[in-house]
Amino acid sequence: MEEKTDLRILKTRKALSDAFLVLLCEKRFEDITVGELCDRAMVRRATFYKHYADKYEFFTFCLFSALPHFFASL
Repeated sequence: MEEKTDLRILKTRKALSDAFLVLLCEKRFEDITVGELCDRAMVRRATFYKHYADKYEFFTFCLFSALPHFFASL
């Protein structure tokens, strides 16, 4: 049986992902800080670190989340 993800987690992931995409349009990945990302997403840093070890793990999550959409569009 498939386990459902808590709605709060889904909202946090979406807020962080949306904020990340906006920040990537403004600056390079190397220049984006976790604090800046959290401020833009209106998510506490503690919440970010509860789900991800650092911005690199978050970036990896974003890539793997986008892959199915990319392959579906081919």
